[in-house]
Order: sequence, then C-alpha cells, then structure tokens
Amino acid sequence: MIRSVMVRFFLGFAVLVGAFWLPDMVAKAEIVPHRAIYSLSLGDSGSSGRFVNVGGGVRTTLERTCDAWISAEQIKMLVETQSGARLQQNLAYTGWESLDGRQYRFAARSSTGTEKKNYRGQARSHPKNSGEAVYTKPKKMTQKLPPDTHFYFGLVSWVIEKAKAGVSRAETTVFDGTDEEGVQRVSAFIVPLKGKKAKPEDEKDSGLGPLVKRPGWTIRLAFYPVDSRGGAPEYEVQADILDNGVTPKMELIFSDFTAIQKLEKIEALKRPDC
Repeated sequence: MIRSVMVRFFLGFAVLVGAFWLPDMVAKAEIVPHRAIYSLSLGDSGSSGRFVNVGGGVRTTLERTCDAWISAEQIKMLVETQSGARLQQNLAYTGWESLDGRQYRFAARSSTGTEKKNYRGQARSHPKNSGEAVYTKPKKMTQKLPPDTHFYFGLVSWVIEKAKAGVSRAETTVFDGTDEEGVQRVSAFIVPLKGKKAKPEDEKDSGLGPLVKRPGWTIRLAFYPVDSRGGAPEYEVQADILDNGVTPKMELIFSDFTAIQKLEKIEALKRPDC
C-alpha cells in the first residue's frame, strides 16, 4: 500500500504539467515546467503511535518538448516504527504525455528491501469512447479505460481548471500505470487557500522565490476502485496547489499515519522554441 500511494501521489503532484488544451476545458492551465526538491517528514502519527519517523526526499524534473511533456522523478522514503523496524523505499518514474492529454507512455520501478517491481507500457484516452492501456512489463496485459480518462498530467490540469471555475467538488477517472491496479475513480474537494483564491501568499517569504507567491487552493483527493460507489477510499492526499501548478505542501494520508511532503527548492525550466 505504501508503494502504491507514494507513487500515485508523488507522481500526480510533485511534478506538474505545463499549459495544454483538453477538449472539455474552457481555459488553459498556465502551469510552469520546473525542477524541484522536496523533503519528507512525519505528520500525524495516529492513535496507535506505531510509526515514529518518516524521512527522505523527492527530486523531480519536468521538461517540455514541442509535442509532449517528459518527466523524471526519484523518491527515497524511510519509515520507522515503534518496534524499531525500518522500511526503505526507492521509487523512480519517467513519463511522456502528449500535449492534448490523449497519448501516454510510462515506466516505473520500485524497491522495498529485496522486493523489486517494474512497470512499463503505453495508453490512450478518448473524450467520448473507451481508451486502452497496454502494459509490456511486468507482463503483457491490456486494460480498458473509461471515456475521458485522465493521465496524471491531465488530472492535475483538470483539478486546477475546476478550482478556477469555482467548483468545490468534482469527480473523474485517472490512470497512471505505476502499478497493476489500473484505472481509478477520483473525487476532488476544493477550498481556496485562506478563503481568498485571488490573494497571493505574500505575507511571509519562504525563500523559494516568485514561483510560490501565487494564489491557490487546498485540494483533497480521494481515490477509489473505478467500479466502487461507496465506502472508504483506498487512499487520500491533501495538497496546497497554486494556480501555476506548484505544490508547496502535500499531506499523504495513510491508515496509521500521515507523511508531509514540503517543497525545499524549485526553479523554472525554459520552454522550447517550436
């Protein structure tokens, strides 16, 4: 569960897509391509107190080409328990997504102790018809995708567009290829930061530069099996997301504890001359 959650959340928000157009959008999400470094720490340790420490970090790079966005990401996370156990996870991901959000290629690998997993494949989405995801690793398999399924770049842009439109709750489907669970249903709950969407966070200087001095929202995402219509979500994330796609803080919500992802360093990357 930790591997699945870490991959889905870090890949969904730590690196965020730049401006692109999807057919059902009414405006572009002006999100900056960037390179960023995040730290990981323990948030709420839960009522059991089983988990006592979370450490590690995330390094992400998002680059724009003339026809796609290409990302690379490395995640190292260490979780320590009250009994002295230490769970070390190393995660790596690369992805390619067309600017219209309809074509997607993915590769992800993870290691936890001696266990290693590797996922690779490609997918396509259609606004009205079913799409398809084809894995080549760990084995050849095909999964159908519901109409208008978002990939993880598309999910981020979709969430920001909903937030800009003043929507407080919305639902969609998403596929990222980072495990064998396949497509998921996502419910988003959106609240403007500090109650004022249009107000930049100028009150305190974080030292991160102008990219973080933007208005934004607190967004909570709940992930469910695609056919589920009730019950508790498989996992959740709560993030402060700015209107340029930068995420200064994110809380990963596990059953027994929460992990905090905090932005430590960020720099904008140039767009190509196309």
